[in-house]
Amino acid sequence: MQTHQKTAFKMPYAGIDTYEGQALLYGDKGDFSMLFQIRNPVMQYGADPEPYGAYHHLLQNMIKILGEGHIIQKQDVFSRKSWRGDPANEFLQQKYNEHFNDREYTDINTCLMITRQVKKGAFYVYDKKALHDFNQLTTKIYDLLSGAGLSPHILNEVEIRRYVSRILGMEFTSPHITLNNLSSGDQQLRIGSRAIKSISLINIDDIDLPEKVGTYTEKQDGKQLRQFPVDNLSFLHHVPDYCCIVYNQVIEIPGQQLTLNKLELKRKRHSGVPDPANMICVEDIDQLLVDVARENQLLVNAHYNIVVCADNEKISRATNFIEAALFQQGIISSKNAYNQMELFRTALPGNGVELKKYDWFLTTSDAALCFFFKESMQADEKSDFLIRFTDRQGIPVSFDPADLSTGRLNNRNKFVLGPSGGDRVIFN
Repeated sequence: MQTHQKTAFKMPYAGIDTYEGQALLYGDKGDFSMLFQIRNPVMQYGADPEPYGAYHHLLQNMIKILGEGHIIQKQDVFSRKSWRGDPANEFLQQKYNEHFNDREYTDINTCLMITRQVKKGAFYVYDKKALHDFNQLTTKIYDLLSGAGLSPHILNEVEIRRYVSRILGMEFTSPHITLNNLSSGDQQLRIGSRAIKSISLINIDDIDLPEKVGTYTEKQDGKQLRQFPVDNLSFLHHVPDYCCIVYNQVIEIPGQQLTLNKLELKRKRHSGVPDPANMICVEDIDQLLVDVARENQLLVNAHYNIVVCADNEKISRATNFIEAALFQQGIISSKNAYNQMELFRTALPGNGVELKKYDWFLTTSDAALCFFFKESMQADEKSDFLIRFTDRQGIPVSFDPADLSTGRLNNRNKFVLGPSGGDRVIFN
């Protein structure tokens, strides 16, 4: 009878502390993180390319504000839920809600984590100045996100524990969180009757990426749809047979001068051997150095990981769909992701510090942010005057036609045309 070695899963955290009223998640190596719940500002099917560029520019500014020694971890969680309407007192509203109750829809939750790194291998020493500086930086980030309309919310201790437990159990549908044993394999993890597979987008040994990538891509669907702007990873909306998907995006800001010196040394070594492959490497390094010097780009280490959770018999269909969608965009995912447990651990909030050398990809911040997910689902507007429609998922969505609170419209004049005696009204 085959037996499996049982090992206790060690959490990578030392605990949660507060500084000036804000909760900080401490790692077991001394690093500490602050967690924000945000909402991506680009609405799905918005048909406007400008918000993609604006969000991209916002994330660039955030990287420049933080500077060296920080890790930015952004997680977009896709989960399948059943719609339930709010309790209503009116009979018509009750029947309206009953008509749509229990319809399945996709929900997206976005969490942003800012981590302050500590020197690797050094003994941890409490530094009040580092905490003060980190608090000032996160305050600037909060103001930056608020000004851009991302509705940031700093998670407190209870919310942090709940979010970590949901990631650990890959459960974002049920209000009750249950944890189960994890069985680790070369291809996937097993947790109860479900399977978890981590798909790493980039293999640093054999990088298969498109030559050019933008902040968005244009969807072509025959004659019906042409040059329609969508997110580079918009296919995540259409993955079949999944329970939960966590798209883990991590950016590390290393020491710039030290990284440049390493690149210069690497360039000299490649140029010393006149080989076609070496000459291509020299050209790539030269182009990177020009971008850094001319456009004031920051060098960053990037990591992208799609964690898929589905039933054991359905996990293959979901992962095959993702890999095929990536291939259509010129991206061949890593085939050497045998470290499934390592990748799953690095998807835990604030645990990007556990990523190994072979999981990082060195590039400029401008290029790295192109693979950040930027879309969100349409949601109800907050207003006392609402009209209800259904979105493309068949779920009711309420919006304010007078736009009294969101600022969506810049001209509120309305004209209603009707036949004689049809109560024609002009709104000003």
